[in-house]
Amino acid sequence: MSSQGPAPPKNWPPGVRYLTTPVYSPTLTPSHLTALRTRPPQDAKEAAAAAAAPANPHPKGPCKLVRIAPVTTPSHPAHGQSGLFAARDLPPGTFLLAYLGEIHATPPPAGGDERGEAADPHADSDYDLSLDREMGIGIDAARSGTEARFINDYRGVADRPNAEFREVWDAGRGERGMGVWVLPEGKSGKGKGKGKGKSKGNGKGIRKGEEILVSYGRGFWGARREREEVTRILCSAAEIGSPLLRVATV
Repeated sequence: MSSQGPAPPKNWPPGVRYLTTPVYSPTLTPSHLTALRTRPPQDAKEAAAAAAAPANPHPKGPCKLVRIAPVTTPSHPAHGQSGLFAARDLPPGTFLLAYLGEIHATPPPAGGDERGEAADPHADSDYDLSLDREMGIGIDAARSGTEARFINDYRGVADRPNAEFREVWDAGRGERGMGVWVLPEGKSGKGKGKGKGKSKGNGKGIRKGEEILVSYGRGFWGARREREEVTRILCSAAEIGSPLLRVATV
């Protein structure tokens, strides 16, 4: 192991930092840090699920349960990109790995539009996972993360997800985080996603070689369609020299 940390796994993209601990954004205020480092109350089911996670969910190096591989199926929505696949048979309820990245807070509206979106560098990220919606805390793996950043949505690939994002408590660091689990038997796949929404999972485990798939949630896809529509309108305006482009980019 070098002084810069462990070597990233095979097929890791250049320009993206491989993490074994989180990165903290300067946007985090003392209030955000307090929320991050306060363990939320749990009911009996949540406590039992938390017991299945390791006390320190952060990796010391590449996860041996998964592998990053190119997506070669032409009909796959992520064809030509990468996905995360099971490196061995994974029983239902297996904890896979932590979802690491830059832990950040949504900036206040000052400096952006009335919703603060223009001032938020994470607003358009496809790798930003919500940790605390009320406090506006997220984990963005766009520029740094673990193998979990390669997990694709199940839509267009399978009938149902076979894994889920779920909050974890890192006892070693004393803070909240996000992890990836194989769906347990009978689980509906209602764990946290990149947007709001629920979908039923299979809860049958994941066989070696199968792609690990979660539900990003309808909110994620709704926001993406909205951004794509804005981009389409601006591109059309640019082609015809419309004043709309000047107004939209002021």
